[in-house]
Amino acid sequence: MQLPNTASSSAARQHLIPKTYSGWALDRAIVLDCACPGLLASTLYFGPTRRQAVFLVLASFDWLGQAEIASRFRRAIEDRDALGQSDAAVIGRAILLLRRPRDFVRALFGTVPDGLLGAMQRLGHDPVGAPETYRELQRLFCSEAPADRRRVKVLGQMAGSLVGAQIEIVSLLDPVLLHPAFVALVHETEQVAELNASLAYVRARCSGATDEAIRSSLARLKPDDHRSTLFRWWSHRFDRLPRSLDTHGDPTLVILGSAEALSDAARRYANCLKTKVGQVYLGNYLYIEYRPAAPGPGVIAELRATTHGFLLEGLYARNNSRVNQERAAVVRRKLAACGIALYDHAPDERSMVAAAAKILNFFNFFEPDNTGWGVEADEPPANDLERLETVAEEAA
Repeated sequence: MQLPNTASSSAARQHLIPKTYSGWALDRAIVLDCACPGLLASTLYFGPTRRQAVFLVLASFDWLGQAEIASRFRRAIEDRDALGQSDAAVIGRAILLLRRPRDFVRALFGTVPDGLLGAMQRLGHDPVGAPETYRELQRLFCSEAPADRRRVKVLGQMAGSLVGAQIEIVSLLDPVLLHPAFVALVHETEQVAELNASLAYVRARCSGATDEAIRSSLARLKPDDHRSTLFRWWSHRFDRLPRSLDTHGDPTLVILGSAEALSDAARRYANCLKTKVGQVYLGNYLYIEYRPAAPGPGVIAELRATTHGFLLEGLYARNNSRVNQERAAVVRRKLAACGIALYDHAPDERSMVAAAAKILNFFNFFEPDNTGWGVEADEPPANDLERLETVAEEAA
């Protein structure tokens, strides 16, 4: 006695389990079912590729129209009985008679583009997106344009199932971002505008962001990476500031205008400047290094961007330690001469402000420290800058 093949029996039972669908595809299938009874029930048992072929037919109502589809199907099925039937009945009858998905596609469009059936199989049993998604699917695979061929190739290179949105995503993405590893990380068409704009920002801020270099960085992406990984990687290679500063040719004020310069200063000053790369890349902050003419400790100035220029938020020596008072005065005056705004106290008599601060337990209120307070009243005038700088260097 021969035992039944358990695996094949299980597969057969699985195949007979109906899979429902909904939305616009169901609405149109019901219309056809009224003209061709039994159509809807039959489609519930179709495999994924044949189901997607049916959805392609139903979606093409929008750009071909039922009359044109019925005309093409009449020629394809060569059924004399179809001559006197309604358009909906002919379409329903053709869906039942044309069992192979490639026959659906050939009947509709006259050709079966390479890769289209494979893509349809990977879309699964459910309708993907709106009818426009299927129109774009057909347009992409039937197009001979090099850009569209590239998009089709990327869809074919992606592993696993396809998300319906990815059909529109490959059409909307900047061509440089068309890499299977990257497209697989994008799941919604709403994300595309943000990604394209972020790429434009990379190109504006990074002189090395050529198309070839960007494609090379895309090849480094791993399956568990996030789509933002690409843009973080490029932010650490920026070398064009979104907003800079005229230092009036002062050689002692060095703008840290690239990710490399910030990282180098972070190493030399043993601070966290490397973590500020993103803020500088986005234009929120600017960092300037004060390098005295004579040998001596430098200073890092942290400038915050405002609608009226830059504001000095802090001065930092190595290890973020306090800056020498005379040296701080030199750096503040130099920065103020470049148009940098400085913090200030109340515009009252100094002794009054100091007394009010003390009574409120704000001690060392006027003492220069790492914050960007303005030049105090008892400090020498600006024309004594050269002497002040000399004093600062001697104090070092």
